[in-house]
Amino acid sequence: MAFANRINDLARTLSQYPTFVTVMGNKVDVRTKEQLGTLSAETAKLEALAAEGDTAIANGTCTDPAGLSSRLDFNAPQISSLLTAFAAQDSERLKSMSIISKQKFDAYAKNRLGAEKRFAEEVSQLLTQESQAVGQLEKPQQPKPAPDLTPQPKPEPRPQPAPKPGPKPKPVMSLQEVIASLPGYMQVNHPEAISDFDADSLKVACDTAGESAIKLGVKTPDGIVDYATVQFTGGANVTSQAWASAILKDKALGTIDDRVAILNNALQARLSLASVLGADTSPEPINS
Repeated sequence: MAFANRINDLARTLSQYPTFVTVMGNKVDVRTKEQLGTLSAETAKLEALAAEGDTAIANGTCTDPAGLSSRLDFNAPQISSLLTAFAAQDSERLKSMSIISKQKFDAYAKNRLGAEKRFAEEVSQLLTQESQAVGQLEKPQQPKPAPDLTPQPKPEPRPQPAPKPGPKPKPVMSLQEVIASLPGYMQVNHPEAISDFDADSLKVACDTAGESAIKLGVKTPDGIVDYATVQFTGGANVTSQAWASAILKDKALGTIDDRVAILNNALQARLSLASVLGADTSPEPINS
C-alpha cells in the first residue's frame, strides 16, 4: 500500500505543527477544530482511495482502470481546494484583528500554513502518479468463447461500390446523462437536502440545476454534480451571496469547473461548522 501509507505519513507529519499561536497574550487558532475535522475527513477519504489504487497495482489488474484512474486524478487537487476554502473562512474569522495583531499572526502561523501547502502539493503529486500507474493496468482477461467448428459456406465476393463518407456521428450528450442521474445521486448522498421533494419535483429541480450549471459554463460531469450539490444543500440563491459569487468570479482559482468544486467544498465546510456550533445551517458567512 505504498501510496496510501505515504499519505498517512504526510498527515502525521503535518499534525506535529501547532494549530494555534499566541498573539499579544491571546490564543488564536491557525486552524479551528471544525477545520481540522474537515481536513482529517478529506485526508482519510483520499487515503482510502489511494489504498484502492495500491491494491489494483499490487494485483496487476483492475476491473475499471480508466474509471479508477479518473477518480484518482480528479481528487488529486482536493486538499488544495479545501485549503482555499479555509482561507476564505479565515479572512472572515480574523477580520476583527488589528493590523499589528494580524501581521504578528501571519508571521507566527507561517510554519503551519507552509506545511499545509506542502502537504497538499505532495498529496496531489502522489495521487497523480498513482492515477497514471493505474491507467496502465489491464482489465482481467475474460475466458474466450469456444470456437464454432461448424463449416460455414463462403459467400461469393461481389464488387462493392466505394463507400461514401457518412455523416459525422453526433457527440454523446454526456452532460445530459449526468443531469438525468442527479435525482439518484442526491437521494444517496444528500437525502436530507431533498426531503421536501417528491420524485417529479426532484427531477424538475435537478434538470433546472443542471441547465443552470451549463449556462454558467460548466463543462465536466463532476462540475454538474458539484453545482447541483451546492444548489440543493445551500439553497437556490446561495450562488448570489457575496462570498460564493466571489469564488465563482475569481479566475485565478482555475476553470469554472474548478471554481464550482472550490465553492462546494467551502459550502460544505460552512455547513459542517454551523452544524457543530448548533446554529442554523445557512450558508451565510459564520463569524467567530
